Amino acid sequence: MSQSRYRVAGAAVAGLLTAATLVLSGPATAVAGPERGLTSSDALPPGGRTVYVTNRGNVGGDANVTRFTINNSGTLARADSVDAGAGARGMVFTPDLRFAYLSSSSANQVEMYRIGPDGALTRFGAETPGGFSIAITPNGRTVYVSSPSDDTLSVFAVGPGGRLTPRGTVDTGAATPKGVAVTPDGRFLYVSHGGTEDTERTVITGFAIERDGSVGRRVAKAKIGISGAETVITPNGRFVYVVNQVSNDVYGFRIGDDGALTPVPGSPIDGGDFPEGAGISPDGRRLYVAAVGVEDDDVGFPGQVLGFTIGPDGRLAENIDRVDMTSPIGIGFTPDGRHLYVSDHSDSIVNTFAVAPDGNLRLIQTVKSGGSEPAFHSVNVLPERTQR
Repeated sequence: MSQSRYRVAGAAVAGLLTAATLVLSGPATAVAGPERGLTSSDALPPGGRTVYVTNRGNVGGDANVTRFTINNSGTLARADSVDAGAGARGMVFTPDLRFAYLSSSSANQVEMYRIGPDGALTRFGAETPGGFSIAITPNGRTVYVSSPSDDTLSVFAVGPGGRLTPRGTVDTGAATPKGVAVTPDGRFLYVSHGGTEDTERTVITGFAIERDGSVGRRVAKAKIGISGAETVITPNGRFVYVVNQVSNDVYGFRIGDDGALTPVPGSPIDGGDFPEGAGISPDGRRLYVAAVGVEDDDVGFPGQVLGFTIGPDGRLAENIDRVDMTSPIGIGFTPDGRHLYVSDHSDSIVNTFAVAPDGNLRLIQTVKSGGSEPAFHSVNVLPERTQR
């Protein structure tokens, strides 16, 4: 990410900065270790009640992961912070919620954490190489990390104790791989490409995922805009969307039964100024985009959060009011879709929005992010547990 493309103005986000003094709902539970055979749900963290914000710390402090608890109103209370590798970005979680993995681009490593019963993280190791974006298979057995510096995707196996084992790298088929997403059924993996200094359109490539998690044959290669960033897939696995930073647009594709990609009607659509983050509502009805905004010499454009309705054919319709922020970047939903969290890179804050039935956003809280410069994929909501 070219830092020059982020807004550096210190303008405040609309709404007052509130003190994070909320009370965590629900009783505390006993600490659980990573042993195999653990079956008590009381020894595992409550999914959907914790938000992790990664702060890359390139300016004004060290990188960390700050943990917030979610109270019944959807607002956040800061719990604690743990150290992270420099350039901390995205996180993924095993479906049993015992382990978390974080991609640290500047440190060039993937951090490994155990998740406590209250959501607290304990770091227990790291593996190289790291990268820009991170994804995990639905069964939690394989982790993928994109590496823009050498045009590869690193593959890691997840062991019984949560430790990662490198399984080699894969050529992604184009220069500067960034966004990585896996279909909900675990059959396919898609990678966006492109850098912020590019002047030509690039591609999204797709690959079959083998039974053992290894990357198999290429199933798709389709044109996208300039400098593809976050890549997201609808919960039903039918559509994939890519935001493109330099061409300021969003491309959408239908995913075929064989993994092939077909542009959705109306694609591409305007994505605001320098869109980088994206998130799809849990019900699959809406796509939200974080457009960071730009400030180059005498020309400046504020950042915005954009909302789109996803049609039955995948077409995007921007029928949701845009929300101004200084430089929004990370997006995360509560599992019920009623609240949306958006981090701001320049202001080092997180905004909590209530999501109306029509998809419009209402700001209800602003808190400090717990460090400096939350970046790409910096808002990570601990999902609800899907297996034990």
